[in-house]
Formats: sequence, structure tokens, C-alpha cells
Amino acid sequence: MQTHQELKDQQRRQWSANAATWDAMHGRLEREMAPVTAWLCREAGLAPGMRVIDLACGSGHPALDVARLVRPGGSVVATDLVEEMVAVTRRRAAEAGIANLEARVADLEALDFPDASFDAATCRFGVMFCPQPERAAAEVRRVLKPGGRFALSVWDMPEKSPAQTVVNEALGRLGKPQPAPDFDAPGIYQLAPPGKLQRLLEAAGFADVRVESLPLTMEYESLEALWERRLGAPGSMRRVVEQLTPEETARLKGLLAEVLRPYAAAGRIRIQQTPLCAVATK
Repeated sequence: MQTHQELKDQQRRQWSANAATWDAMHGRLEREMAPVTAWLCREAGLAPGMRVIDLACGSGHPALDVARLVRPGGSVVATDLVEEMVAVTRRRAAEAGIANLEARVADLEALDFPDASFDAATCRFGVMFCPQPERAAAEVRRVLKPGGRFALSVWDMPEKSPAQTVVNEALGRLGKPQPAPDFDAPGIYQLAPPGKLQRLLEAAGFADVRVESLPLTMEYESLEALWERRLGAPGSMRRVVEQLTPEETARLKGLLAEVLRPYAAAGRIRIQQTPLCAVATK
């Protein structure tokens, strides 16, 4: 079993190596995840003049949206575990003419900010990657002012997100079954089990915790478009497919087409994935 520090170092290496890929996928990701960003910004109670922290900012969202919503007079500190991601957010803010955003490296489990520094906090798909999410939740609560809201998203159970499991199903048909999700390990499903996210936030001392599923329909114009989206993104699936022979890859595409048949209509593929969104108050 890896130690906490080994897990953290592994994540730093992976996110640093993949920052350029996330940057390149930024536009597509923002279109797909716009409903999640809107939910987080609304439920965080953002208003002009607020000081907000965005955690695990990746290529810049929702931090860029937050910065616009708290103007005039407000600001956002966009944080990520690695400098390479922070640099992407910093560049995108400059390109968009957003001056009230500061991007800096910060560890979600050990935030380098005084107590009660922020009016609100947001985190889109970040806490689930923490080796110790309970520490992350406690840290977010610590840096919030009394009455401040924390709005975050993680992923729901895999059966509610076929967009994330169809490649696994095709790999199984290829004779290369993948391990079942580990709900106790850092990753996209760590906080997916029913009630787990609610309990995490309540144990950290948050009040008025509310968790909602937000089903989204992903639309792709072709199998190739879905292939590029699901396997172009950094992650374990891409690493698995990169190890296949050309013949196996061709077979996998054929099997994936079979798996996707129930989701195909009128020349397009429409398939669901489901975030869990939560809001809690200090």
C-alpha cells in the first residue's frame, strides 16, 4: 500500500505531465461541464465584493467564472497542486483580461492561508483525488469565514455514468477486463458511494449539507469523437489503450461501437454521465 506522501507525489507527477493535455481540451471540457460550473457558482452564493478560493482549478474553471461574478470589488484565489496547472489558469486569466484572479500552488489537504480568509469556496472534481479527503474538507472549512459556503462536485457511482464505463465494457469484451473501482482510493469514484460525500462534509463540521445528482447528456458526432474525448484525456484508460497492439486497438474500436449501439441515434451518440454536486455552510 502506498503511503500518503507517495500518493501525493504520484499525483504531482501525473498532473504535471498532463497539464498540456488538459489545456488543449479546455474548450470541450467547459462546454460539457458548464451546468456543473453554473451550479457551483450559484450555490456558493457568489456576489460582488466576495473573496473566494477555487480549489484544484485545473485549466481555469470555475475560477475564471467566479472572478467575473465577484466583480466589482471581489477576487478569487485559484489553487492547484502543481505549478503547471496554475500556469495554465494564470495565462487564461491574462488572455481574458481578468485582473481579479490570483493563481498559486496550494495543497488542498494543507492550505497555506489563515483561518477565515474567504467568503466562499468552490472545487470542481478535485476533492475525490485527495488521499485524505477528510483533511481537505477540514481545511476548506478552516479557511472559510463563518457562514461561508463550500460548493463542490465529484462523480456519482459508475453505473450512473455510462459515458465513463463504455470503454471498460469494450475492454472486457476484448479479453482485457479492468479492475473494479476502488471506492476507498483516490480517484473519480472515491466519494461516489451513497451518503459518503454527505458524511464527509458533516464530519468536518459543515452545516446545512445538501448533495444533488446532476445528470448530464454528453453528445458526440461520431465514434471517433467519443474515442478522442474518452481516451484523449489523461487517465488510466488512456494508459491501458496505449499498451494495446494496433490490431487490438482496431478490435477495441469495433467492440466499442457495439457497446455504444443503444446510445446511437440519428448519426450521433448521446450518453449520460452524472456528477454529484454538494453545498455546505461553515
